[in-house]
Amino acid sequence: MDKVMELHQIIYGLLASQIEFGTYRYKDPLPKMEEVSQWFSVSLDTVKAAYRQLKENGYIISVRKAGAFVAVRFQDEELERNIQKYFSLRKNAVMDLCHAFVPLFSYIQWYGLKNAGPEQLDELEHLCTRSNILRPYVLAQHIRLIYGSLNNDLLLRLIWQAYLFFQAPFFSLPSNLVAFEDSDNPLLNMIRHCRQNDWDGLWKTVAACQERIASATRWFYENRVTIDPPGEPVPFDWNIFQSPSQRCYSIAINLLKGFRLGIFTPEDFLPAPAEIAEHMKASAITVRRTLTMLNQLGVIQSINGVGTKVLNMEESMKNCDFTQPVIQRRMLDFVQSLQILAMTCEACAKIVIKDAHAVGEWKDRLAYIKENGRFESVIFASLEIIPLYSPNQVIREIYEKLLQLLLWGYPLRSMHGSRADINSYYLPHINSLQESLERSDWDSLAAELENLLIYELRFAAARLEELGIKGATSLIVR
Repeated sequence: MDKVMELHQIIYGLLASQIEFGTYRYKDPLPKMEEVSQWFSVSLDTVKAAYRQLKENGYIISVRKAGAFVAVRFQDEELERNIQKYFSLRKNAVMDLCHAFVPLFSYIQWYGLKNAGPEQLDELEHLCTRSNILRPYVLAQHIRLIYGSLNNDLLLRLIWQAYLFFQAPFFSLPSNLVAFEDSDNPLLNMIRHCRQNDWDGLWKTVAACQERIASATRWFYENRVTIDPPGEPVPFDWNIFQSPSQRCYSIAINLLKGFRLGIFTPEDFLPAPAEIAEHMKASAITVRRTLTMLNQLGVIQSINGVGTKVLNMEESMKNCDFTQPVIQRRMLDFVQSLQILAMTCEACAKIVIKDAHAVGEWKDRLAYIKENGRFESVIFASLEIIPLYSPNQVIREIYEKLLQLLLWGYPLRSMHGSRADINSYYLPHINSLQESLERSDWDSLAAELENLLIYELRFAAARLEELGIKGATSLIVR
């Protein structure tokens, strides 16, 4: 888990919010670092880094051989102000995130639980039945054991950020802790369904749990948060790259968008690096790093004394250096984004096709694909409907970023063979999507989109594994 995100920041954020909201009051002992290390399954050094940051920021003091204690004395009025400020500033984003949980995470949670091993279920059950562990820590273990079992670092970063933004603070409020601790634990019911292989029962329990949290959140904002936001609303933001400072990735994504949209076509030459740097407001060094990476990706070729040429589909596959660690990581970003899209597109598509404009746009796009003869673009053309027409801001943001990561698969466009082979592969899917749109058969439409993404995921993962990129086939949805 340490490589997925800065885990000490997750632990720090959770404990800081619990102190600010009154879960831990002045002079209260914090959990022992060894316990937190066990709950989050991280090294003791990671926990020490979190506690050190808490101490530096004045939240705690450390007493040798006694542990850490809350150092800040919040009065009841200050605690209430902290709660009101935090949640009022995030109201729109939290409600959007709450409503997005069902289409984005229900199937993924169900699938992760269904594929969990006996040891994982035993460990999660043990945590659920221990009365001395607060719900936020149980949820953290649930993320590690269930979502972590899907081997998708990109998904884990998304889940952790959603957890820190909403679930951890929400379940850290003493009143919410009492309300949920006094009721049946849905995780225990989920574990029971898994052991009985009752997948329908598991799905109903997952859906009911998500609805219960959404209902509790609505009640919380209607009855508990009483002030208007005291400043600019805080949006939910998902960092798709582990290092946000890596500016060359965003420049590369922008150039790949240009290739896909035909702004730069095969055999075209890119503008000079200095022009790109000026247009992108980036340093010349960053642009050179970006062009080096795109050369390794096989999408461009720098020719001394001539310029940088955009390569066609066949040349791209041939020139991609799959042995480069940076390219292997980007290929894993591609296949991990494809997995998330495959597991969420059906539910998200059912939301947007309630909009007649979305239906019309989808029909037009499929017709255009048949006209221009590039049938592989059906995936992008269909998935882009979701961020264009979803009424949910969180879904729009997440899908826009997933589609950006899908662009790293540029060299794999020819993985189905020749142009005739590629069109032959995608044509049945295009026809099925068109027929469903014409019949207004939304269930079949969404199911066909999901099937297309699952087939593409399987094919791409197997091809990447053949090319030496380990871990790709572990992402296949079965």
